[in-house]
Amino acid sequence: MQHNDTIRILIGCASQARLDACLALFRDTVHTVRAHRVASLRDLEDALRDRQWDLLIADEDHPELTPADALGALTAAGSDMACLVRAAEPLSAAALEWRRAGAREVLPAEPGELLPLAVAREVEALRMRRELAELRIQHAEVARRCELLLGTAREAIAYVVDGMHVHANSRYAALFGYTTVDDLASVPLVDLIDDAGQQEFKDALKRYRAAPEAETAIDFSGRRADDSRFDGELVLSTASFEGEPCMQVLVRERAGVSMGSTQASAAGPKALADVLRPAVGGQLVLLAVDGFAQHCRKLGVIGANLLVDELGAFVTRTTGWKVAPLRAADAVLAWHLGVDDPDAVAAEARAAIAALAGHIHEIGTQSVSCTVCAQVCPVDPECDRSVEEMLDRCWSALADTAERSAALRATDPARVDIAHLATPVATTSASTIAGPALEEALRGGDLRLLFQPIVSLRGDSSEYYEVFVRHRPSGKAAHAWLTENYPAADSVELDRLVARDALHKLAAHRGSYPQTRLVLPLGAGSVLDPRCAHWLAGALQEADVPPDCLAVAIDHRVASANLKQASELAGQLAALGCRLCITEVHSGANPLPDLVHLRPQLVRIADALSRVLGDADSTNTLLKPLIESLHREQIASVMPNVDSASTLAVLWQLGINFIEGDYLQPAQPQMSYEFSDLN
Repeated sequence: MQHNDTIRILIGCASQARLDACLALFRDTVHTVRAHRVASLRDLEDALRDRQWDLLIADEDHPELTPADALGALTAAGSDMACLVRAAEPLSAAALEWRRAGAREVLPAEPGELLPLAVAREVEALRMRRELAELRIQHAEVARRCELLLGTAREAIAYVVDGMHVHANSRYAALFGYTTVDDLASVPLVDLIDDAGQQEFKDALKRYRAAPEAETAIDFSGRRADDSRFDGELVLSTASFEGEPCMQVLVRERAGVSMGSTQASAAGPKALADVLRPAVGGQLVLLAVDGFAQHCRKLGVIGANLLVDELGAFVTRTTGWKVAPLRAADAVLAWHLGVDDPDAVAAEARAAIAALAGHIHEIGTQSVSCTVCAQVCPVDPECDRSVEEMLDRCWSALADTAERSAALRATDPARVDIAHLATPVATTSASTIAGPALEEALRGGDLRLLFQPIVSLRGDSSEYYEVFVRHRPSGKAAHAWLTENYPAADSVELDRLVARDALHKLAAHRGSYPQTRLVLPLGAGSVLDPRCAHWLAGALQEADVPPDCLAVAIDHRVASANLKQASELAGQLAALGCRLCITEVHSGANPLPDLVHLRPQLVRIADALSRVLGDADSTNTLLKPLIESLHREQIASVMPNVDSASTLAVLWQLGINFIEGDYLQPAQPQMSYEFSDLN
């Protein structure tokens, strides 16, 4: 105990004078003493609720608190501090009973220098006990982490005593073809060595025993449980397991030389492309496993990969598909089915996913359940320029489905979606037709600009409107209409026409409402256009609108796929004085690294996340961490699709800055919302 440490003592004595006399004994010591006189048993019980005290001293002659009562109170409170008793007869029968009840020492009523020495000793012992308890907790945590590291290690590791396995990780068990680590408990190490290498292995054991402090490595041929063989390296070294000395065995398999193994390796996107290259039809089914990283953390990398393989076999059995799955990525399986009806395939996939939701998988020694989502993609060579383009389309559709599925229940049919075929490749250029057609559509009213208010929940005085453009005859969004009717056209022309028209309307509106600002969405073509900021500056100047009244909105998926160009555009917009809004931001897409590069002022939450507001668990899991990360980056958040007042309290508690949706006002041809209604 350090000399300057303060000793905190509870003293059960009859009077304040007795307390002062007790404290006087510590004046010549190097310790600082803080004391509290315990007047009664109730007083002691109240004091024991505060864990700051180091020691209790109980006087035999206390009228309200006997030593037996004091010791009983310590036991009842579960306190680990010591109790010293002061008595007229330290060797009496009563003193013996107090010692049996837990008193550390019974001292004379006038102990002189004995009391400070006993106090220092017991306080030091208490602090050592508490330090030991903390060290035990830390040791248990370190042991748990070591066990976790062993279980998730990429190396195959086992511990051997007297030639028998006492422990191994799942990688080691899987390498030798055993389902669980426990299956190795009755298997001698020598049984895992091919017959031809037995003598070399025995020689290596002799070298290891002669010099256990050094590693001993040999090339060997391993024998699996199914009697197949593989070549690798065996490394022997000294270790300890549960405090006992043992031999650590590390096995490294040589890639490409495994013989007779039934384990299938991951195919990857290239192998999938090779399978699809000669295909002239059918359906490509992509199945994504939710939370693959969490499965790796729980089961280890090998266990998580075994889980994905088992999922593929389960889905194949459940659906009756005659095609074995390909491992297209770590967490994605693929089937190419020769079926023309995508709806029938989707129905089979939905049935399999519903069955999977109620299934528990046994991976090694652990049980696990999991959820998945699937994308059914019709295969048609006439609709895609290449197999790679088709895979990009299907992969993008799967990513969208996975984002939506984060807010869905495990059995929700919406976890399976059918991807739209790409528009057939145009044989004639439409870019020269689209420009005049767009201008005519805007002048004739076929393309309508609609404005939806964005209202602050935090008292911000700015009045935002987001621009939407719809093709009135078809009822479709303008970009979708343009893609269908002029597939080769450049969407930049549409963005420019919309920006020019919307800014002129903003200028007219700001004459009466000078706080109004506009959120203007731009498509991928404009993000890739190096002159985007230049023509925006011209449009602002032409409409006589200050740059800080414009917030340019870019879809997160577009920005993420073109991060360099989007980052450059963000810098140009900042130099111009405009704001930046990133839309469709989803927690599952890990958006923060992209946002750090783009530094937007606003983030519009993905539409899919607005549907989880009624589910407290999903809100805390998906929305709350995203909002907190945006707050740390000082980025304002916008929640879309707010359609009722019931969610406002939740949004306020989450820290949402702005809301948008039909609850406020559906998108209108005019900027007509009365912002004072919610301010």
